[in-house]
Amino acid sequence: MSTAELVAERAEELRAAARTVDGVRVYEDPSATVRPPGVFVGPPRLQWQAMSSAPTSATFVVIVMVAMDKRALGRLLELTPRVAEAIDSLLPDAAVMSADPGVFLSGGTDLPSYEITVEVSL
Repeated sequence: MSTAELVAERAEELRAAARTVDGVRVYEDPSATVRPPGVFVGPPRLQWQAMSSAPTSATFVVIVMVAMDKRALGRLLELTPRVAEAIDSLLPDAAVMSADPGVFLSGGTDLPSYEITVEVSL
């Protein structure tokens, strides 16, 4: 399997895990106008171990986003751990490493977000 196919497969596994979380929509197209709450799996950082010619692991950013209003932080703090738990429990080759606050631009609108860093083996 090529690196591109393997990375695409791992990204789909992350999206599938996120789809198990009630109340979120999962987006594959970064240019889509998000109807929050939503999840987007960004392109990974690839790592090579030793002298391997192919990447051995990838670090994905899984973005959890909500509408910008006074309840945004509360919703993020509710949804982000649920998405992280779904990934950890459903994907044995994935490890959630951290979650950092951020902003995701969608359709000209800034959406409050958390960027969950997930390392997966390839």
